[in-house]
Amino acid sequence: MTGISIGPLPPPGAAGHGGETDRADGGWRCVRGRVLHDGHAVCHGLLADWAAAPGVPAKELSGADWARYRSAREPAVRGRLFGSRLLARHAVAAAAAADPARAELVRGEGGRPAVRAPAGFDVSISHTGDLLVVGVARGRRIGVDTEERDRPLSMPLLPEKFCHPEELARLARLPAEARNRALVHRWTLKEAYAKALGVGLRLDLSGVPFVVCGAAHGDGLRWRSPAAPGWRFVSGPAARRFVVASAVGPAGRFTEAGPRMSA
Repeated sequence: MTGISIGPLPPPGAAGHGGETDRADGGWRCVRGRVLHDGHAVCHGLLADWAAAPGVPAKELSGADWARYRSAREPAVRGRLFGSRLLARHAVAAAAAADPARAELVRGEGGRPAVRAPAGFDVSISHTGDLLVVGVARGRRIGVDTEERDRPLSMPLLPEKFCHPEELARLARLPAEARNRALVHRWTLKEAYAKALGVGLRLDLSGVPFVVCGAAHGDGLRWRSPAAPGWRFVSGPAARRFVVASAVGPAGRFTEAGPRMSA
């Protein structure tokens, strides 16, 4: 449960037996502990656990994303929208030792999620397949991204669109399978950084090269980028078949969320 991403976490109060309930409670305490120690935490849950929650109105939880939720035709799309925001609310609450009902998410600059209450926290959301990922940070920016670890990214001309020439040179020396895995890590790192900045794909990803600089929690890797001094980057496995990456900005470079946006 305690790799670079804590989980999979079930919703608090979900039916469980003895050790399972204790394990869930321990996971949320771990989220709080990481925020206190490192200034941020990343956690994940499974779509089936978070796609529906009795007593939580979808409109209230979705906020500015209510229009997207209402217009989504596929149940899985609705489930990801709802479940990721429910997980984010509980992650923020755990980080702040607050009541989840008082955690309020809004749409911030560039459409990125932001925390209106409790004050002083930032949040990022990512989901793919049946995995939901949330990053929460205190007093600093955070971005997270996730992809399936075997997503094919080695196809012709694609790596050149998001990799720096120095990265391409290193990748060319790797066997095909290892090269694709390395590309997935780099893609998620760059996406996480773009999300933290609130610029999405407007960022020139090829201008943000990454170099491994050490080990992280579990089987994770720490990275650095000369294009982002003072930032902390980590990537690693989650839920067996996914890669999760986080980008965490320097302390103090943080803007509070604005007022709630209308749907």
